[in-house]
Amino acid sequence: GTFVAPRNELEMQLTKMWEKVLSVQPVGVTDNFFDLGGHSLLAVRLFAQIEKVFGKNLPLSTLLQAPTVEQLTPIVRAEDLSAPWSSLVAVQPGGSKPPLFGVHGALANVLTYRALARHLGLDQPVYGFQARGLDGKQEPATRIEEMAENYIAEMRTVQPKGPYFLAGISFGGIVAFEMAQQLRAQAEEVPLLVLFNSDYPGRPKYMPYPESFHYQTAQYMETLERHLKDLKRLRASEYLRLRMKGLKWRIKRRISKGADKHTPEMVDFNDFPTPLIGKIWSACTEAERAYVPQIYSGRITLFWASEATVPPSRDTRLGWGEVAAEGLEVHVVPGDHGTMREEPNVRILAEKLTACLKRTQARSSSG
Repeated sequence: GTFVAPRNELEMQLTKMWEKVLSVQPVGVTDNFFDLGGHSLLAVRLFAQIEKVFGKNLPLSTLLQAPTVEQLTPIVRAEDLSAPWSSLVAVQPGGSKPPLFGVHGALANVLTYRALARHLGLDQPVYGFQARGLDGKQEPATRIEEMAENYIAEMRTVQPKGPYFLAGISFGGIVAFEMAQQLRAQAEEVPLLVLFNSDYPGRPKYMPYPESFHYQTAQYMETLERHLKDLKRLRASEYLRLRMKGLKWRIKRRISKGADKHTPEMVDFNDFPTPLIGKIWSACTEAERAYVPQIYSGRITLFWASEATVPPSRDTRLGWGEVAAEGLEVHVVPGDHGTMREEPNVRILAEKLTACLKRTQARSSSG
């Protein structure tokens, strides 16, 4: 379309932020963030800049309704966001098929479902859940059961009765699992439960205990292999910087573990894009540690990132098979924990997920 230059100081400031984050020049005020190559990870950087400069805690889902500088400007300018808060976000609300409801990860980034929704097609409705507390007014939930209960209540405002198709990214997979448990306990049908590279909370039975010789030796060998790969891939100065950052994190963790067991683990919110996201991450981590999954009467579908960086001795993903009464279905997709959901890998993820949705939707509609 026609290029439209900034028309006031605020639009000028925002376009400069977009140009820096997207590495694109020039940016017009009617240009779409996603059409310019923006994705969920870049959106985090953009909104961190907006908070730093303007002091506005805007949820990332704002970009779904206001993907241009022109649309975002009045939201940034507004003194108070008076719209009622909702965890449920319409990522792609149109379409005739049963909706897919996806839960956020620990960093609360619901935009991670946008690229996936686009590749699933316009006939597949997709809704996402963003974490409570992103508005900066409410306290984030710290129990998986509470999150699941809240999200089910909001989901029913769109779809009062099942069948329900659920998904969860990373930490969100645990919440989606508990949602499926609660829905089945209420005699609702859950034909499909999808986990996107979600770790199993706790220690699966197949994994060696930390005290075992096998675990100790494997841990050292994996650490050595990782250091050698980093040395080969990075410059010496960059490698040393990463090692010092890791050492700082381990010292904090040791100090935290040495404190009273009732004291919350220390978290440096400066390590996150914004302190608010750090607070939500801490709440999600606390909730995951306290959650004990029970046997689930249905089937679980796990999308496995082929390039995940977790060492084999700590990889708990296959633990979901221990609680899935009807089995664990695994689909390997390209990419790591984050890039599996972004271009170009998301295309393959969407193809495999589409096949799962078609199969379960047909089975559900036929009874």
